[in-house]
Amino acid sequence: MGFWDWFALCLCVLIFLSNALMIVYMLLGVFKTTTQAPYISSFDKDIRIMKEKLVLKHGSSLIDLWCWDGKAMRFFANVYWMKCVGFDINFYAIVIGKFLTYFSPYRNQITFFMKNFFKADLSKFDYIYVYLLPVQLKAIESRIWKHKKKETIIVSNTFQFTEHTPFEIIENEKGKKVIFLYK
Repeated sequence: MGFWDWFALCLCVLIFLSNALMIVYMLLGVFKTTTQAPYISSFDKDIRIMKEKLVLKHGSSLIDLWCWDGKAMRFFANVYWMKCVGFDINFYAIVIGKFLTYFSPYRNQITFFMKNFFKADLSKFDYIYVYLLPVQLKAIESRIWKHKKKETIIVSNTFQFTEHTPFEIIENEKGKKVIFLYK
Protein backbone atom coordinates (compact mmCIF):
# COMPACT_ATOMS: atom_id res chain seq x y z
CA MET A 1 0.00 0.00 0.00
CA GLY A 2 1.19 3.48 -0.87
CA PHE A 3 1.30 6.57 1.30
CA TRP A 4 -2.11 7.89 0.22
CA ASP A 5 -3.74 4.52 0.81
CA TRP A 6 -2.39 4.46 4.37
CA PHE A 7 -3.40 8.09 4.87
CA ALA A 8 -6.98 7.42 3.70
CA LEU A 9 -7.18 4.30 5.88
CA CYS A 10 -5.93 6.18 8.97
CA LEU A 11 -8.35 9.03 8.29
CA CYS A 12 -11.29 6.61 8.01
CA VAL A 13 -10.29 4.84 11.23
CA LEU A 14 -9.92 8.20 13.00
CA ILE A 15 -13.37 9.34 11.86
CA PHE A 16 -14.91 6.01 12.88
CA LEU A 17 -13.30 6.09 16.33
CA SER A 18 -14.27 9.71 16.97
CA ASN A 19 -17.89 8.94 16.03
CA ALA A 20 -17.89 5.85 18.25
CA LEU A 21 -16.44 7.88 21.12
CA MET A 22 -19.08 10.57 20.64
CA ILE A 23 -21.87 7.96 20.78
CA VAL A 24 -20.42 6.43 23.94
CA TYR A 25 -20.04 9.94 25.38
CA MET A 26 -23.75 10.60 24.91
CA LEU A 27 -24.87 7.13 26.06
CA LEU A 28 -23.00 7.43 29.35
CA GLY A 29 -25.45 10.04 30.54
CA VAL A 30 -23.63 13.22 29.60
CA PHE A 31 -26.65 14.21 27.53
CA LYS A 32 -29.01 16.18 29.77
CA THR A 33 -32.03 17.81 28.22
CA THR A 34 -31.67 21.02 30.20
CA THR A 35 -27.99 21.62 29.54
CA GLN A 36 -27.24 20.12 26.17
CA ALA A 37 -29.01 19.77 22.88
CA PRO A 38 -29.08 16.61 20.81
CA TYR A 39 -26.25 16.56 18.33
CA ILE A 40 -28.17 16.72 15.12
CA SER A 41 -27.05 19.05 12.40
CA SER A 42 -29.63 21.15 10.56
CA PHE A 43 -31.22 19.00 7.89
CA ASP A 44 -30.56 19.79 4.23
CA LYS A 45 -34.29 20.18 3.60
CA ASP A 46 -34.49 22.89 6.29
CA ILE A 47 -31.42 24.65 4.89
CA ARG A 48 -33.02 24.54 1.43
CA ILE A 49 -36.27 26.06 2.75
CA MET A 50 -34.31 28.82 4.51
CA LYS A 51 -32.38 29.50 1.30
CA GLU A 52 -35.60 29.76 -0.71
CA LYS A 53 -37.78 31.71 1.73
CA LEU A 54 -35.72 33.63 4.30
CA VAL A 55 -35.04 37.28 3.58
CA LEU A 56 -32.18 38.43 5.80
CA LYS A 57 -29.80 41.38 5.66
CA HIS A 58 -26.50 40.58 3.95
CA GLY A 59 -23.32 41.29 5.91
CA SER A 60 -25.00 41.04 9.31
CA SER A 61 -23.83 39.14 12.37
CA LEU A 62 -25.30 35.86 13.61
CA ILE A 63 -24.82 33.70 16.68
CA ASP A 64 -25.68 30.00 16.56
CA LEU A 65 -26.50 28.62 20.00
CA TRP A 66 -25.36 25.00 20.28
CA CYS A 67 -23.97 25.10 16.77
CA TRP A 68 -22.91 21.44 16.51
CA ASP A 69 -20.91 21.10 13.26
CA GLY A 70 -21.59 24.65 12.07
CA LYS A 71 -23.67 23.60 9.06
CA ALA A 72 -26.20 26.39 9.58
CA MET A 73 -23.40 28.93 10.05
CA ARG A 74 -21.76 27.86 6.79
CA PHE A 75 -25.15 28.33 5.11
CA PHE A 76 -25.65 31.85 6.54
CA ALA A 77 -22.05 32.82 5.73
CA ASN A 78 -22.43 31.56 2.17
CA VAL A 79 -25.89 32.88 1.26
CA TYR A 80 -26.06 36.07 3.34
CA TRP A 81 -22.32 36.74 3.76
CA MET A 82 -22.83 36.94 7.52
CA LYS A 83 -20.17 36.99 10.20
CA CYS A 84 -21.13 33.93 12.28
CA VAL A 85 -20.20 32.87 15.80
CA GLY A 86 -21.12 29.43 17.13
CA PHE A 87 -21.18 28.11 20.67
CA ASP A 88 -21.20 24.49 21.74
CA ILE A 89 -19.96 22.69 24.84
CA ASN A 90 -19.13 19.44 23.05
CA PHE A 91 -15.45 19.08 22.15
CA TYR A 92 -16.19 16.69 19.27
CA ALA A 93 -18.81 18.98 17.76
CA ILE A 94 -16.36 21.89 17.76
CA VAL A 95 -13.58 19.79 16.24
CA ILE A 96 -15.86 18.50 13.48
CA GLY A 97 -17.24 21.98 12.85
CA LYS A 98 -13.80 23.56 12.64
CA PHE A 99 -12.59 20.79 10.35
CA LEU A 100 -15.54 21.16 7.97
CA THR A 101 -15.34 24.95 8.03
CA TYR A 102 -11.59 24.98 7.41
CA PHE A 103 -12.18 23.67 3.89
CA SER A 104 -14.98 26.12 3.08
CA PRO A 105 -14.37 29.38 1.21
CA TYR A 106 -16.05 31.39 3.98
CA ARG A 107 -13.96 30.06 6.87
CA ASN A 108 -12.85 33.60 7.79
CA GLN A 109 -16.48 34.52 8.50
CA ILE A 110 -17.08 31.71 11.03
CA THR A 111 -15.78 31.41 14.59
CA PHE A 112 -16.39 28.54 17.02
CA PHE A 113 -16.28 28.71 20.81
CA MET A 114 -16.25 25.65 23.02
CA LYS A 115 -18.22 27.09 25.90
CA ASN A 116 -21.76 27.65 27.00
CA PHE A 117 -23.42 30.48 25.09
CA PHE A 118 -24.50 32.04 28.39
CA LYS A 119 -21.05 33.65 28.35
CA ALA A 120 -21.82 35.31 25.00
CA ASP A 121 -22.93 38.91 24.65
CA LEU A 122 -26.14 38.44 22.65
CA SER A 123 -26.52 42.20 22.17
CA LYS A 124 -23.71 42.15 19.57
CA PHE A 125 -25.69 40.11 17.05
CA ASP A 126 -28.29 40.98 14.43
CA TYR A 127 -29.57 37.40 14.25
CA ILE A 128 -29.75 34.48 16.67
CA TYR A 129 -30.14 30.98 15.21
CA VAL A 130 -31.43 28.08 17.30
CA TYR A 131 -32.16 24.47 16.43
CA LEU A 132 -33.11 23.08 19.83
CA LEU A 133 -35.80 20.91 21.36
CA PRO A 134 -38.71 22.65 23.13
CA VAL A 135 -37.27 21.84 26.58
CA GLN A 136 -34.01 23.64 25.71
CA LEU A 137 -35.87 26.56 24.11
CA LYS A 138 -37.92 26.98 27.28
CA ALA A 139 -34.78 26.92 29.42
CA ILE A 140 -33.07 29.69 27.43
CA GLU A 141 -36.04 31.80 26.32
CA SER A 142 -35.97 34.42 29.06
CA ARG A 143 -32.19 34.82 28.81
CA ILE A 144 -32.34 35.42 25.06
CA TRP A 145 -35.07 38.05 25.24
CA LYS A 146 -33.41 39.75 28.20
CA HIS A 147 -29.97 40.07 26.57
CA LYS A 148 -30.61 40.52 22.85
CA LYS A 149 -30.91 43.84 21.03
CA LYS A 150 -34.49 44.96 20.46
CA GLU A 151 -34.16 44.65 16.68
CA THR A 152 -32.42 41.24 16.75
CA ILE A 153 -34.28 38.57 14.81
CA ILE A 154 -34.33 35.03 16.18
CA VAL A 155 -34.51 32.21 13.64
CA SER A 156 -35.78 29.01 15.23
CA ASN A 157 -35.56 25.82 13.20
CA THR A 158 -38.45 23.34 13.64
CA PHE A 159 -39.50 24.21 17.21
CA GLN A 160 -41.22 27.25 18.75
CA PHE A 161 -40.58 29.23 21.89
CA THR A 162 -43.45 28.95 24.37
CA GLU A 163 -43.72 32.49 25.75
CA HIS A 164 -43.29 34.52 22.55
CA THR A 165 -45.21 34.62 19.29
CA PRO A 166 -43.32 34.51 16.00
CA PHE A 167 -43.84 37.44 13.67
CA GLU A 168 -43.36 35.14 10.68
CA ILE A 169 -43.72 31.39 10.16
CA ILE A 170 -42.27 29.60 7.14
CA GLU A 171 -43.87 26.38 5.99
CA ASN A 172 -42.44 23.57 3.90
CA GLU A 173 -44.03 22.31 0.68
CA LYS A 174 -46.40 20.08 2.71
CA GLY A 175 -47.67 23.02 4.77
CA LYS A 176 -45.80 22.04 7.95
CA LYS A 177 -44.45 24.97 9.99
CA VAL A 178 -40.67 24.62 9.99
CA ILE A 179 -38.99 28.01 10.52
CA PHE A 180 -40.11 30.55 13.12
CA LEU A 181 -38.93 34.18 13.19
CA TYR A 182 -39.12 36.24 16.37
CA LYS A 183 -38.21 39.80 17.41
